Amino acid sequence: MKIHSLAIRNFRGFAEREFSFANQFNVLIGDNGSGKTAILDALDIAIGSLFLSFNEIKPRHIRSGDARLVRYERSGAFYIEPQYPVSIKSPGIINEQAITWERTLNGKDGRTTRSGADELASISKDLQTKVQQGKDVILPVLGYYGTGRLWLQKKERGDEQIHPGSRMDGYVDALDPQSNEKMLVKWMRQRQLAIATKKKPSDQLDAVKRAVSECLGEGYTLEYDFDQESLIVQSPTGQLLPYHFLSDGVRNMVGMVADIAYRSATLNPDFGSSATSLTPGIILIDEIDLHLHPKWQREVIEDLRRTFPKIQFFASTHSPFIIQSLRPGELLILDERLAGEYVNKSIEDIAETLMGVSLPQRGERYQRMYEAAQTYYQILQNSKNVPSDEVEAAKLKLDELIAPFSDNVGYHAFLEMERIAAGLGRSKK
Repeated sequence: MKIHSLAIRNFRGFAEREFSFANQFNVLIGDNGSGKTAILDALDIAIGSLFLSFNEIKPRHIRSGDARLVRYERSGAFYIEPQYPVSIKSPGIINEQAITWERTLNGKDGRTTRSGADELASISKDLQTKVQQGKDVILPVLGYYGTGRLWLQKKERGDEQIHPGSRMDGYVDALDPQSNEKMLVKWMRQRQLAIATKKKPSDQLDAVKRAVSECLGEGYTLEYDFDQESLIVQSPTGQLLPYHFLSDGVRNMVGMVADIAYRSATLNPDFGSSATSLTPGIILIDEIDLHLHPKWQREVIEDLRRTFPKIQFFASTHSPFIIQSLRPGELLILDERLAGEYVNKSIEDIAETLMGVSLPQRGERYQRMYEAAQTYYQILQNSKNVPSDEVEAAKLKLDELIAPFSDNVGYHAFLEMERIAAGLGRSKK
């Protein structure tokens, strides 16, 4: 399963916009509020249409709150009106078939149409029938990992499994941006318990463990500990820690990678320990750099690409390190004025040209000190021609400029010397 492009109309802040996608990685960048999460949510609705004919798994629909709002002024009064229709259109490939499907909401009190997705619904029904009949069929893995994935957890329910051992369990809560960590923990516990009782290895469990080691690096291992009743992670230093004691960055990566892997192994058990390398699908990640050390930010794209080679990823980021690690055609810039190729550019070039950070080589405080010194010298230069009744105003202006940086003794002393040399005396402290 892959998506070639996405066309949205009246969705959130977008009147009309179309995006074309690369086959493996697509990374959205833009200022806060530019619509990165909105695009991921639109993709969530698009790929979730695979569930249209599934009995137990329900797709997400376009909601009235997704409609773009427009503010009008009439005779001095202001009105806010939602714009319809709201539509999401996606050409792509599903089950080796090239199709285009569309979901539309025509009004506040209406329902999301499925007439534009009849072909997809037919494929969906066929997939479910083949699974129920035990036939050979490859199921694409789907997943959405929102910004609250570490702390926003789904409440435990009694219906977290469709049927014990069903392949369709791999789709439960898959496209909910909230995390369902408990499902992963239960799955790991069941697999290790089965190994202990049946004295037989589990290829599916091996696939998950291998994915964690491959993506995070040699030395990282994941186990379920019955005494702790928790997932246990071993780091390359040999330290053993319960999952909840891990740093946010490590926990973020372990949880996400293990979740994708266990869903892949559940959906396609015939792939055995190769489930992560053979399972196709689509994964959405909001802020892929969340809590990651810059070193990991530079590596995470290639790590995920290597571990899940058949999955198409969509992610958002604010990290120049992420951008630097992309390949040509994988960067989606929401501000069309900044269109260009930034792959393999320097961090400074990306930060300044693409992200609008002035002088990224220096800190913000240094930049303010530099600007203050420039203004300081201009006042000193002009003070030679300032009438005596304006000298006090010039002195006051100098005091205001230097005051925020009085803790920098060298900087403060140097400007003081220049001031005395210009005949304006010392600053008032």
